[in-house]
Amino acid sequence: MGENKIFVISGPGGAGKTTLVNRLFGKKDIQESCLKAVTVTTRGKRPQEKDGQDYFFVTEEEFLKLKGKGFFLESQKILDNYYGTPKLFYGWAKAKGKHLILCIDVKGGMCLKKSLRAGKISTIFIAVPAKAELYRRMGKRAEAKGVIKKRVELAKEEMRFSKYYDYLVVNKDINVTLQELERIILGNKKLKGKAKRRK
Repeated sequence: MGENKIFVISGPGGAGKTTLVNRLFGKKDIQESCLKAVTVTTRGKRPQEKDGQDYFFVTEEEFLKLKGKGFFLESQKILDNYYGTPKLFYGWAKAKGKHLILCIDVKGGMCLKKSLRAGKISTIFIAVPAKAELYRRMGKRAEAKGVIKKRVELAKEEMRFSKYYDYLVVNKDINVTLQELERIILGNKKLKGKAKRRK
C-alpha cells in the first residue's frame, strides 16, 4: 500500500461527500486499508445523524475547551458553528498502518495541506455537474430557509477552492464516483483505470 497518508475529501454542501465517504467504508478494501476520522462539531444534529458515528456533537464551550488543550488536528468556524478533527484518529491510523480519510470543509483541507509535508496528504474535491443541481439538493435539507441561504452562499465560496485540490471528482453518478475515489485512495495496483489528477 505504500506510505500511510491522509486523504482529505471536501466539497460544498450538497455535493454528496458525506454519503460517498459512508459508502466507501462499506467496501472491504477500504475498511482493511483506511480509517475514517469523525469530526467534532457544535452544530445541531440532523434527524438521520448518529452521535459518534456521523459527528461528535458538543456544545461551543466544550469545543473551545478541547481546542485550548490542543485536541484537534485542524479546526475551523464555518458559518455559526465550529468543526474539528481529533488528533487521536491520526495516531490510531499510524498505529494500525492505515490511511486516514477526512471528510472536512475546504478551509480545514487547505490548513492541513499547508501544515503536512508533500506526499503525506492528498486532497480530493467533490463537485456536482451544475450549480443549479447543487442548490436544488441543498434546498431539500430539513433546515430553515435562512440557514439554507447562508449555506448556498458558502457553497459558492467553497467551489472557488477546487483549483487548489490535488484531484477534482465530479459526482454525476455515485457508483462511478465511488470507483474514482477508490482508485485515488488504493492506487492503480488494485483497480483498473486511472484517476485524473489535477495539473
